[in-house]
Amino acid sequence: MNQANPSTRFTGPMGRREWLISTILATGYVATAPEAQAIAACLPIEQEPQDAAAVKVVPEITSEMVRNAAWQSRVELSDAHCEEIAKRLTSKAKSIQALRSIRVDENTPMASVFLPAAFVEPATTFGHRPANDIANNIAERTKGAWDIKVLETIELPKVDSDKLEQVAYWTIEQLAAGLRRKLFTSEQLTAMYLQRLKRFDPQLLCVVSYNDQAIEMAKRADSQLASGADLGILHGIPWGAKDIISIPGMPTTWGAVDYKDRIRQATATVAQRMESAGAVLLAKLTVGTLAWGDQWFGGMTRNPWDTEQGSSGSSAGSACAVVAGLVGFAIGSETLGSIVSPTRVCSTCGLRPSFGRVSRYGCMTLGWSMDKIGPIGRTPRDCGLVFSKMLGSDGKDASVFEAPFDWPLSDWSIKKLKFGVSSRPKGSERTLSKLLSEQGCEVVELDFEPDPRIQAMTDAISVEAAAMHSDLFESIQQDDQVGKWAPTFREAQFCSAIDYVQAMRARVDLIQKTERILKEVDVYLGDGDLARMNLTGHPSMVVSFGEDLTNKKPKTIALTGRFFHEPQLLMVADWIQQTLPTVPSQPELTKVT
Repeated sequence: MNQANPSTRFTGPMGRREWLISTILATGYVATAPEAQAIAACLPIEQEPQDAAAVKVVPEITSEMVRNAAWQSRVELSDAHCEEIAKRLTSKAKSIQALRSIRVDENTPMASVFLPAAFVEPATTFGHRPANDIANNIAERTKGAWDIKVLETIELPKVDSDKLEQVAYWTIEQLAAGLRRKLFTSEQLTAMYLQRLKRFDPQLLCVVSYNDQAIEMAKRADSQLASGADLGILHGIPWGAKDIISIPGMPTTWGAVDYKDRIRQATATVAQRMESAGAVLLAKLTVGTLAWGDQWFGGMTRNPWDTEQGSSGSSAGSACAVVAGLVGFAIGSETLGSIVSPTRVCSTCGLRPSFGRVSRYGCMTLGWSMDKIGPIGRTPRDCGLVFSKMLGSDGKDASVFEAPFDWPLSDWSIKKLKFGVSSRPKGSERTLSKLLSEQGCEVVELDFEPDPRIQAMTDAISVEAAAMHSDLFESIQQDDQVGKWAPTFREAQFCSAIDYVQAMRARVDLIQKTERILKEVDVYLGDGDLARMNLTGHPSMVVSFGEDLTNKKPKTIALTGRFFHEPQLLMVADWIQQTLPTVPSQPELTKVT
């Protein structure tokens, strides 16, 4: 791991010193690097085994070792206490060694389930139901939602039969209407998007692998539509999947060079739901290594507005491909900004749903208590249409809440809403708060009280990610095999189990305080601090609008709301984009003329 100091780095199989530190850390007694160094000082380097056979030897932990680590244990320890702890740790050592050496399937969750919505008011209305009662009944969850008959009223630009690329930037509704009016077929649409992906990917680096079954899937979609078997709005629409979404027959690499050829057998629930909705998978799109940033084993995914810049991440390829008109829509994920950040950098739209809205089954885990899956599209309506097909329980992800998605909202008017904005608003927040005030909306200053515990709470990512990816991390020879994660994974080894549990308990207080503040308004203008809102699990919607004269691309703003208030976020985002259309509408690099 750390190549700078060969006397302390791990060199493959777990050595005696590494094993001892790991064992004591697991008890919650050790919290920091100095403490680990004190323990390490008790063991001569030459005693570390370097072969597999030596790993089986479990060394005795002495009271002297415990005493050297006790100065930061936060409790007073007598000699008798140290002796007792040493015996207990030695007794537990074989079990902990087994815990660390016996592999757990990557789709196995923690036994404890994070349910932030259970601590606030909506829990009395929504709550859980058994999977066999749900039976994937998406129609039930989306009562009163968008009706496919709307397609009959959609006005479409004229399309030259020999220039199908003119539809590359059409919305999902326009593409769906075009399919049903027989302006083109799903096969033609899929071939067009594949050609664009292959033409622009060398400059953008947004594709990991192509679906060699895409054309066959499109032909099947056409056949179903021709026979009257219409599966809904996404039927025949080509899409792209962030490469943490497992799809059998295609590599699911997680952006890591060690996994560049890894075929994972699980079918992610979101992928299955897209297939059931008739959508056509074009490609797996890039993800920063282990879901951090826009740098993956193939290079850096670029921003279509300025290819000298990266696209941000970790849903790098998903945001890039959408704004470049290379897919009809895409699916991304967020743990701490991975939908919000790239959609803002790439000036497009993305919805990070409430935690527990969408099953994560079959998707790479970064943090069991923080991961969310959401849609990325060119318009808020695109995001809403895809989201309506994603949400709800599958019986495989215990964190999923069943809650209705009533969208579009009826009897809705922007003038009826109350908005919150920071007392120190940024550019887009100032622009929109002024516009909303001019529309007669009530706009009030609303600030979240700083919480000094938030940094410690983000250990939820550090510890959970380090646990999830421990097999890879313990086997690497160079730090860049795990992207930017190596320092975080090292630090996580020194996080106390007690501190982690206390941080998870503190999150309940943060969730309740945040919900009470958001309850004062209908929508908050801004992200409300990415760390806070990802820790609490509240939803955010990024919308592109207007023109950023400095950067020659559309502006963006994040909107934040209460749990399960995605319909309000989508309605406001759509109003913003309709009122202030995006200028320019396409990046110059990928512009269709």
